[in-house]
Amino acid sequence: MKESRPAAVRSALLILQHRSGSRTALTELVEMWERPLLYYLRRLLDSEADAWDALQETWLRVVRALDRLRDERAFPAWLYSIARNAALSSLRRRRPDATPLGEDGTEEPPAAGPEPSLDGWDMRDLHAALAQLRPAHREALTLHFLEDFSVAEIAAITGTPEGTVKSRLYHGRRALRQLLEGGDS
Repeated sequence: MKESRPAAVRSALLILQHRSGSRTALTELVEMWERPLLYYLRRLLDSEADAWDALQETWLRVVRALDRLRDERAFPAWLYSIARNAALSSLRRRRPDATPLGEDGTEEPPAAGPEPSLDGWDMRDLHAALAQLRPAHREALTLHFLEDFSVAEIAAITGTPEGTVKSRLYHGRRALRQLLEGGDS
């Protein structure tokens, strides 16, 4: 996320307050991140119930490891990385033979030329089309455009090279635009 993002700054302050003994700081941190994190998990998992389970698992892992987080400013990317791992664990439990979230390394390089624009579309149409994308593309677009993470942060969250993230963003935008225009992806 961009350094000036208020949620990242507020999160760092809440973590420091939590470490100083505040009883409400952790509750505020959870309240701040619960909705966007659930949205992200819902894009990765097949059902809302699975997303809620992964969210609960995420917060359990965060609470256990929060004192070991060295850089409070890195909290948002760290949090999403934990959430992603909880989602992957859920997917593996449900479909042990599947390769979730496009981790097969078969990404194409972005084509030359301008990136497809997604401006001017209705949000309901965008979300419906987003649900139809390959999981890796859906995840990259969700993190970048809806959660405001940078390419470098997405790479850290997903454990993939920045070039792969750029490719997923490019191809995801292109496929999303095709879906919105009624074409085949």
